[in-house]
Amino acid sequence: MGDAASSEPRLVALTGATGFLGSHLADQLLARGDRVRASIRATSSLRWLEGKPLETVQVDLTDPAGCDRLLDGADGVIHCAGVVTATSEEGYRRGNVETTRALLEAARRRWSEPPAETAPAFVYVSSLAAHGPAPLDRPARETDPAAPITAYGRSKREAEALVSGAGGLFRTAILRPPGLYGPRDKDFLPLLKLARRGWLPRLGRSLGGLSLVDGRDAAAAAVALLDSPDAEGVFFVDDGRAGYSFPDLAEALAEAAGRPVRMLPIPLWPLRLATAVVGLFGARRSPVLNPDRIRDLTVCGWACDGSRLAAATGFPTPRPAARGLAETMEFCVREGWL
Repeated sequence: MGDAASSEPRLVALTGATGFLGSHLADQLLARGDRVRASIRATSSLRWLEGKPLETVQVDLTDPAGCDRLLDGADGVIHCAGVVTATSEEGYRRGNVETTRALLEAARRRWSEPPAETAPAFVYVSSLAAHGPAPLDRPARETDPAAPITAYGRSKREAEALVSGAGGLFRTAILRPPGLYGPRDKDFLPLLKLARRGWLPRLGRSLGGLSLVDGRDAAAAAVALLDSPDAEGVFFVDDGRAGYSFPDLAEALAEAAGRPVRMLPIPLWPLRLATAVVGLFGARRSPVLNPDRIRDLTVCGWACDGSRLAAATGFPTPRPAARGLAETMEFCVREGWL
């Protein structure tokens, strides 16, 4: 694969570029001087790509011909597109497994000859959910057996298995980010709004804490895997610490918001009851009120150790949560979201 020192900038195929994490990936690659070809859908919003010097290709990622067009002449791939919320297990598999399968098959066709120098790379952005829960005092490591507990996690783990088994003519690397937040992300908005009012909700009593990474740093981690010719296999990423307890998170939010933040305990039984009622009316398919969402909150924690990534790529310690959350709040204020 070409590198930043070659006369011809490398071409990187990027999926999911219109989303939160994918748009930061596009920014990282363009800042390095790479050419970027981004897959989009007919319904995709180009809000975060407007005015940027990249190529967009409308592609159905389950279509072999479309995947061939996306990878034509590419020196590497970062596959970030996927389904985070679906109404059925099959919906997760279609969005996470089948798209990965189609892209891998296209990569085999496009990279059918051994490279003259460095092998092309296929970097897959997975999730800590593919591993399963882990407590703060024993964060997930790459050598641990995977035990996903949700349909989303199982689909990401199945996609990982496809990527791991696809080596040969190209290098494969898998990034497992934990909970993501950052500029352009609206999923964290409810938490940020409550923090600015001085509250941090704690749903249930079981969840001890979680790892967090700013989306900009997760994007930098994926690019580091693309750049590192010896980086293969699975890698977690953290922000310099394996995770945050709820008191730690309250402290980080307080520093970001510039005011004290107190925890607000909220029992899980109302959510369980609402989920059961929704299910009675045939709506266990609800993307919010479903058993998987409850299950995520009843485990010991969602923590991971990103030290292997740093050792393999030289990836620097990302920004801590207090700084990242402050910058995210500033962004949301500028956008009129807060």
